[in-house]
Amino acid sequence: MSPEQAKGRPVDRRADIWAFGCVLFEMLTGKMVFSGESVTDTLAEIIKAEPGWSLIPAKTPKPIRTLLQRCLKKDAKQRLQAIGEARIIIEDVLAAPAGTSFEEAEPAKAAAKSRSLSLVGWIGGFALGAVLAALAIWWGTRSSSAPGMHFSAVTTFAGVQAQPALSPDGRSVAFVSNRDGHYNVYVGLVRGGQLLQITHDASMKSRPAWSPDGSTLAYAQMNDFGTMDIWEVAALGGSPHKVILNATDPAWTPDGHSLAYVNMGDGTICISGVEGENPHLLVRTDPGYAGTEPRISPNGTMVAVAARALSGGPYGELGVWDITTGKRRLLTHDRALALSPAWSPDSRIIYFSSSRGGTLNIWKIAADGSGLRQVTAGEGDDTELDVSSDGKRLVFATMRLNIGLAQLAVQAKPGESNIKIVASDPARNEFGPAYSPDGTHIAFFTNLKGAENESIGFADANGSEATQLVRDSRINLFPRWAPDGSRLIFLSLVADGIVGQDEYRSVAISGGAPQTITQAPFSVVDVGRDGRLLFVKGAEGDVEAFDPRDGKPHTLGNIKKGPYPRWSSDGSAVVYGILSQQEDDPAAGIWVTDFKTAPRQVFRGWVSLFAVDAQNEIFILKAKADLNGELWKVKSDGSGLSRVPGVIPLLYNPNYRHSAAWNQIDVSPDGRHVVFQSQQVLQENIGIIDNLP
Repeated sequence: MSPEQAKGRPVDRRADIWAFGCVLFEMLTGKMVFSGESVTDTLAEIIKAEPGWSLIPAKTPKPIRTLLQRCLKKDAKQRLQAIGEARIIIEDVLAAPAGTSFEEAEPAKAAAKSRSLSLVGWIGGFALGAVLAALAIWWGTRSSSAPGMHFSAVTTFAGVQAQPALSPDGRSVAFVSNRDGHYNVYVGLVRGGQLLQITHDASMKSRPAWSPDGSTLAYAQMNDFGTMDIWEVAALGGSPHKVILNATDPAWTPDGHSLAYVNMGDGTICISGVEGENPHLLVRTDPGYAGTEPRISPNGTMVAVAARALSGGPYGELGVWDITTGKRRLLTHDRALALSPAWSPDSRIIYFSSSRGGTLNIWKIAADGSGLRQVTAGEGDDTELDVSSDGKRLVFATMRLNIGLAQLAVQAKPGESNIKIVASDPARNEFGPAYSPDGTHIAFFTNLKGAENESIGFADANGSEATQLVRDSRINLFPRWAPDGSRLIFLSLVADGIVGQDEYRSVAISGGAPQTITQAPFSVVDVGRDGRLLFVKGAEGDVEAFDPRDGKPHTLGNIKKGPYPRWSSDGSAVVYGILSQQEDDPAAGIWVTDFKTAPRQVFRGWVSLFAVDAQNEIFILKAKADLNGELWKVKSDGSGLSRVPGVIPLLYNPNYRHSAAWNQIDVSPDGRHVVFQSQQVLQENIGIIDNLP
């Protein structure tokens, strides 16, 4: 992060040049430029401290040393102004045969020109993370006698170009892009040229996959009921047709006769014929995890799976299942995030993306769990990868994402903008907003993709005066306010996943150590006006109320699990949601129960989340397949249903919450404002590595 970005100021391409210099410094010295004990300390060093120039090896060519110093100028006006200048300097140094000094290099430039030209395409103009990944690859392989890995950009567009899949011949790439305003499937040549748009409707698409003969693309498409379906279409375009309901993450078997996929109903990995016929279980993941991104080995004997934690956060492990015996082997035990497995042609190696160091980078590991090795080392998130059928080429996407908080004014006048940003941390993502009882503050938790555990904080309702309250070795989530506004109550999990040590805790907003209230199941908590905690216990949906005054839980009844249950404003009833289990599910929507009379449905449809104000009005974020969420409100007795003007964008990123369009909201006590998560930075482009080892 550049000094201007750390100060919250506007950034331009010179921030990317700073990041380029940071990674170049780390590759030269083996140490990070700035590395405080915490992210806050690191940001302070970025702003005030100078890099350790004495750490740079003495044999570093002088032009590279000067380039590094220019890239790391704290004043953006004095910094290198264009990355093309770096390209020229690096080309000159590359022209020297390995082992010679720069001063000896001039006569060798012409002979080495073809080797240096490989840098021309990527060093200028491509997204930051991919540039840095390529630079890491070049530095690590430059002196090797074998052909070094070589990076090039596949896309350099604004917006999102994601989830690339290589064609069987390795010449084309299918991917998802929002370049037309909606997420559709495109196909293009790896080396550039005109793109071919394959799908043309507004519904969200994901995970395109080529059939082994290259004639067909399978992909997942969001429907209007909150689930995904698998579709197929001719690889050069045509009329798509639906083949598997309530399923996502399609993957072809090596013979092209079947599709493996994730069953969205129960999270199992299933397999069927290519038209959805004869579906049956392939593998079942461990309790506490959902199987995602199944990839069958080229020899057809194993399936690699990204096993995602059911908590929905950025956590998961890479596993391999034997298809015949069903036995599994976890290849990672990082308590980080493992994504996007892709097999080598000989079925011996799995490439995957991992957040082991806080940033998603590409790694490789043997199918038996040995030989873990990092492939890319960028500051962007490198993920969503695929390997060519000859094993020589790897395609991946590099993403930049930042999620903050925004506020919608429910009673905005016609013509007025009713949405404004209220909180934005350039280093962290912000989740789980909750208004204080008097509406003057918003609590939230933050996430840094594994570099830090989730922490609890709060700010003024306009986003100013942000204060971090809890940051420790535990994972702290979803704060709610005590009735008098003096404390925050939150779910606190152990970072290593030990069962039975999760707790509900509280912390004073004036500061101090958190205090344990009671042990907790994994369930988001709500706090009523009388201070009672509300949560769901167990897989069967048993609802409990815990009164801190007597320290006793009280079982209220049973509900179907869905979006987090909330107290009604007077505490006499519980409001809960039911998610769609099938197309046009009549039970999907918002329900209210006092556990004495039959539950009543007050809203029908696909619900992302909801909140209840002090007047017992329920504000509902209705999700849609085009990711344009609608805000509705209804009284707890089912009367007064009305649409609130404006659109709340749904967040969809499979790297954070798999196969779901969602947003987390809360409503101010007076019902005048709704706070929600805002995707404030989203950029993704595709790159390719040749000569993969």
